[in-house]
Amino acid sequence: MILRKLKANEHVLTRPLWERVFDEDTTEFLDYYYTSKTEDNEIYVIEKDGEIHSMLHLNPYVLQIGKKEEGSRYIVGVATDRMYRGQGQMTELLRKAVRDMYTKKLPFTFLMPADEKIYYPHDFRFVYAAEQWEAFMANGEVPSLDAILHSGNGKRILLRPALASDCKKIAAFAEHILEEKYQIYVKRDWLYYETLLREQKSQKGGILLAETDDEIKGILVFDEEKDFSVREPLVEPGYEDIFEKGGLILKKQEKKKPMIMARILHVESLLSCMACDEDTEFQFILVDSVIRENNKIFSIKGNKEHLVVRTKPIAKGKSDGIQMISVDALTTILFGYKSLEKVEEEEQEKFSAEFKESISKLQPLNRILLNEIV
Repeated sequence: MILRKLKANEHVLTRPLWERVFDEDTTEFLDYYYTSKTEDNEIYVIEKDGEIHSMLHLNPYVLQIGKKEEGSRYIVGVATDRMYRGQGQMTELLRKAVRDMYTKKLPFTFLMPADEKIYYPHDFRFVYAAEQWEAFMANGEVPSLDAILHSGNGKRILLRPALASDCKKIAAFAEHILEEKYQIYVKRDWLYYETLLREQKSQKGGILLAETDDEIKGILVFDEEKDFSVREPLVEPGYEDIFEKGGLILKKQEKKKPMIMARILHVESLLSCMACDEDTEFQFILVDSVIRENNKIFSIKGNKEHLVVRTKPIAKGKSDGIQMISVDALTTILFGYKSLEKVEEEEQEKFSAEFKESISKLQPLNRILLNEIV
């Protein structure tokens, strides 16, 4: 068995494996994926005698994290042929990909798990729960694009599907909304929306615009592969009812759905994106069984203006009394997904009162929008 990263012109060789494992995906979607997403992604495979039996895709995104722009990779297409499962091939691929991403100083990587239990042993933890939305027609019809387009109410609200020529305008609108509301989100330029539009069309969907006086006031990603389904809308403050006025009622469900898991990679890069509510200074020893370079002492000193991160090797006999923490526990804490007490309970770790007080002064990165599909 050989583990290697494919050359760009070899990426298409993984399509047969994708078709075998993810047989629910349509030909239209795969045509989109293997012409758009594999142009600049990275694919790791395990093969024998030239035949690919296992794969992992890393799709590149630029994230806004706090006040910084940082690269990241979205892990998708993790698959192993049925007869080769249970042999540790996915573990090998994940470990190799994680170590390679660390060398690029990427703050973290993320994925949407088919089963969260698969990724827990690999230090992935949930960081983002998505709002769930349902759509209804105000006139009682079953939601569909056709029904929406024929539901004009004469109140200067226009709902229409976006065209490729709208993407620059959509990107400008979205960036304005995102930077005000979120700490972590994918940077969305016109090319992002042009790609997203192709992705949605491959799933019998698109991007729905809500306009008044030719100005975008809301955008909504939708598809009609099964029923009419929507993803989290972005709406101009003060226009929360813009879609309803246009004839489409959006109802947010009470519970969010855990959606995205993350794994910290280059700890210094992530910490440097963070800020403090007040002055703080503390140390901890990180425990990371995969990225051995992370096993060192981290010294944090910060205030409302800036945060400084320094590291040093763990010297024998000179690290007594310094708080130890696993990389998975640190992930949950920094993203503010659970309380410190809950992390202690679930990860079976014990934090000192001093450590809890100090790390609580960091502003958690908990205002997140990461609802990409691939």
